[in-house]
Amino acid sequence: MSPAPVRTVVLGNSFAAKVQLPALAHAESLGGVAAEVVGIAGADGDKARATAREFGIPQATADWRELLALEPELVIVSTPVHLHAPMVLAALETDAAILCEKPFALDTGEGRVMCERAEGRLALLDHQMRWSPARRKLHDLVLDGFLGEPWHARAAMLHGNPARIAAPWSWWYDAQRGGGALGALGSHAIDGIVHDLGGVESVRARLSTLVHQRADGEGRMRPVTADEHAALWLSLESGCEVQVEVGVMAPHARMSTLEYVGSEGTLRLEDELRLIAARHDGEPYAVEVDSAHVPTPAVDHGPFALVLPLYLADVVAAVRAGASELEGAARFEDGLATLRVMEAARQSSRDATWVPCNA
Repeated sequence: MSPAPVRTVVLGNSFAAKVQLPALAHAESLGGVAAEVVGIAGADGDKARATAREFGIPQATADWRELLALEPELVIVSTPVHLHAPMVLAALETDAAILCEKPFALDTGEGRVMCERAEGRLALLDHQMRWSPARRKLHDLVLDGFLGEPWHARAAMLHGNPARIAAPWSWWYDAQRGGGALGALGSHAIDGIVHDLGGVESVRARLSTLVHQRADGEGRMRPVTADEHAALWLSLESGCEVQVEVGVMAPHARMSTLEYVGSEGTLRLEDELRLIAARHDGEPYAVEVDSAHVPTPAVDHGPFALVLPLYLADVVAAVRAGASELEGAARFEDGLATLRVMEAARQSSRDATWVPCNA
């Protein structure tokens, strides 16, 4: 007998409609537990209703609080960052588990409150790349001591497309609402580094806005206050030195590279797919990675969408099991640690100096 579906509501109708709802459909075939989406909320009620018709969701609304009365077992928060804290805190007044998009919150003040309120609950972040088979293998090799003493590391995520150059102004370009490349891509890079190599001691950063004005939906020119490119230097508590570069204004240079170098070996992840390893006294070789169960998404939104069904399958299964933790998943506490690094990076960019980070 199949387990009962997990009653799920989705707060947000942009990334959710494009990526998360299709991924939930894939996830059922992987994990054996269905997520029954019983409601979706979006700022534009008409668009939310159109999404509901497309995916067979019985309720759609522009008022997200209505959905918390549906007795959900899982609340997925997939909205602009400035809405994360009020939505998560309201959802924590119910008995539901929480899956929140990243970055976690606008600042560490919000993040600390969210962590405190979520104590003892299944409260996770959508750092789905932890579920990438190649990244999980890399993580295991690091823990097994393949690197020896970690010396230095390099992470680069340069994404974009030609349309991004003249994209219209939106919340994504508004720092006060949590927009910017540091949050969108840098949070993934920082989470991966800390997950693999440990905490950050201090940060040096340069954040750049490349297109300083953009037209909004009504044709008015609006200032771009969020970063479109970020370069960070992290000094880890272990002594390992890390370089991180992320950006969305690289339309013909799409690249994702992660490289760790230690006293005994090197690990390199290329485009989130190919894992290369080398002992210092040997030749580089491709590490075999079990990706047999990675689904092919209906729409290609890159490696983040490719891995998401794997993660969601385990999240939904954990909710059905009544678990308060999911081993390996990013928790709210991890999101708070990433926020500390991001805040230090922003201060460093303003002050042009190294900034201590109590992550």
